[in-house]
Amino acid sequence: MDGIKDVMRKRLSIQHRGKNMIGSIAKNEIKSYLNIEKIDAETQDEILTWYVRHDRLFIKTTQQSLKIQIFKEKLSIIKRINQKLSEIGYKTEIEDIILK
Repeated sequence: MDGIKDVMRKRLSIQHRGKNMIGSIAKNEIKSYLNIEKIDAETQDEILTWYVRHDRLFIKTTQQSLKIQIFKEKLSIIKRINQKLSEIGYKTEIEDIILK
């Protein structure tokens, strides 16, 4: 019985960690692509908030200029994120970026 519980716990943690890691990698790639890293660390996290659901990256930002820039360059950003994910060893890919 303990073996089943351990297997279930590990699978749930892998799934949770997987989405968080995919989102973190995607957020870091977007930051480097749009040169957001040059801003100080405190306001950096306030600019972009994100979550991953059904292989789609949902991004919420308060800056309209960032929304426009992400929308214009969406395909190249998705390509860059998927390339980074495949380098690390993930088989899942981001299909779309949805702005909120």
